[in-house]
Amino acid sequence: MYLDHRVIAKIARVLSRVKMNVMLLDNNGQVILPEDNHREFTLPEVIRQNPEQPLVYGGFTLIGTEGAQPLFLVLEGDSPEVSNCAVLTAELVNMLTRVDLPHADREQSMRCILREEVEGAELESLALEHAIPLDKSRLVLLLHLNNVDTELALSILSNVANEEAGDVVVEMDRHTVVLVKQLDDQGDYDEIEQLGLAIESTFVNETSHPVYIGIGEPKRQLPQLYESFREARRAIDVGRVYRTEKYVFVYRKLLLERFLADVPADMRARYNQMMFNRKTARLFNEEMVHTIEKFFENSLNLSETARQIYIHRNTLVYRLDKVQRMIGLDLRDFDDAVTFKMMMLLGKSGSDRPKLY
Repeated sequence: MYLDHRVIAKIARVLSRVKMNVMLLDNNGQVILPEDNHREFTLPEVIRQNPEQPLVYGGFTLIGTEGAQPLFLVLEGDSPEVSNCAVLTAELVNMLTRVDLPHADREQSMRCILREEVEGAELESLALEHAIPLDKSRLVLLLHLNNVDTELALSILSNVANEEAGDVVVEMDRHTVVLVKQLDDQGDYDEIEQLGLAIESTFVNETSHPVYIGIGEPKRQLPQLYESFREARRAIDVGRVYRTEKYVFVYRKLLLERFLADVPADMRARYNQMMFNRKTARLFNEEMVHTIEKFFENSLNLSETARQIYIHRNTLVYRLDKVQRMIGLDLRDFDDAVTFKMMMLLGKSGSDRPKLY
């Protein structure tokens, strides 16, 4: 279920009046309120199957809200009085989180479209109500916020968005803000990546915190826009693993990385260990790996790589010769370089970095 910062504030006021210790959890069991509580719970399957029925569990009373992705309330205590309080509190939360589609504003309507909560005639009705063209090229720029105030993020994006040209800024959840960018018929996709880089730079300058930005594919039909939203999320999850030095990720430019992410973990490990093992551990130290990565970034250009990492060209040649002697691959050769890079990327499983989406 979607909760923007305004709804969370309203729910917080309701819970503050409950004379019992109460927590609000999302569908994954992570605490939303109190905001300073960062615990995560494993919700019993019984409450997931029948969320609106109070459940006494380990000295607590649990109850869920309505909807396909309910929120959950956890109240301390297991008496009938606590159960009754849980039911009333859940209904108050339901009232605060219901979206009245006939009276939804433009942002709420776009949020429902991106989450696939409306389709067919209902979607067309919302589009007509808010003058959102059904047939127009658009894409999603998704921002994952980390230690950035949502209000500030919305303000920064609103300054970037061109509402007259059809852009819409949407808050999707506590960590996600989206810019739905409408493109003209001659729109240059490369310019969108530059826009993403400019937005990321603005966030660093104004908040001192970077943000991850995912860019989905353009979609011509409004009902397909949710696909661009999914692609933007996927771009961030994959990009964070395979391009750790970057913060802006374009879905279409991550084809190899998306393929490698879909390779089964045991197969990734097996092939990676053919290249990176005990025998090669001393060779592929941090300095050598950095040298090779820079060499690849500079399209196998010896002189430019040597200049960037402040070593003599002959020193770089010596290092590459050392690699060739040890593993039999000449990284100056395109085919060998591709083979090595794939083996190296297979070792970046991302297991140490939890998925954002």
